[in-house]
Amino acid sequence: MVSVPDNLNDHAVTERMPPWGVLIIESHHSPGFSMDWRTHSFVKIVYVLRGSGTFHLGNHDQKFETGDIVVVAPGIRNRIVDTPGAASSLYVACVADSHFRFDPTIVDRIGTRVIHGDGAFASRVASVMRRLVHAQETASRDRPIAMVTEAIKLIQLTLNHPNSGRRQQRTPGALLGDVQGYINALPTHFFDETTIDEVASSLNMSRRSFTEAFHKLTGETWLTYVRRLAIDHARRRLTESDLPIVSIAFECGFNDLSTFYRQFKNQCGISPAKYRAQH
Repeated sequence: MVSVPDNLNDHAVTERMPPWGVLIIESHHSPGFSMDWRTHSFVKIVYVLRGSGTFHLGNHDQKFETGDIVVVAPGIRNRIVDTPGAASSLYVACVADSHFRFDPTIVDRIGTRVIHGDGAFASRVASVMRRLVHAQETASRDRPIAMVTEAIKLIQLTLNHPNSGRRQQRTPGALLGDVQGYINALPTHFFDETTIDEVASSLNMSRRSFTEAFHKLTGETWLTYVRRLAIDHARRRLTESDLPIVSIAFECGFNDLSTFYRQFKNQCGISPAKYRAQH
């Protein structure tokens, strides 16, 4: 049986933004919850912990359910209507648009949308939301910078998500095009700590579809290709810099030095130190 929070809200919580421009709200709706239309000047990102309903976003209505992420851009009229018998519990991150003055296109690009059925993405959003909750509850003098840091991570996560729709069938050409775009970006992202499931999910496709398309385009598995890029970068850094090997390993995405040594020797036949000495 799912536990029900003690403090249930009959009405939407008022967003009182602190001076540092980041706020996290926890809102557990009662069966009689109602919300008036509201408009705000900040970006709002909502994680649906449980429940379902309709998010009225301007002139459009979007259904939501457990695990969905709702993004509301500044200036968009919005309100929530829960499904009868399925009152929702939400975590709401509010981020002032003043944080985006260095790139005014962010607000336009983040859009207003509901991101459905992407468990890996929702899990990453939930993790950031959780850190925001913990940061907000502390009395530390570092609370503002901690919350702003997490908020920027949340915005970047949302910007990088490809679309708001449920997984849809795509033509083979469109699927290959999406994977090719990912491959084209890998030379500057090979060091990211990620998994093949997370990559496939970020492209809104199944693991099998991604792996088949990736192999067709590169002739290699995803892990082999990424590791090769990492070791190629390590070889350049060994010959072009005086950085310690441990620093180069970290730069290439290896947190464990022994794994870096093993992968380097597998590809180059010698250790990083010997490679540097010979080049």
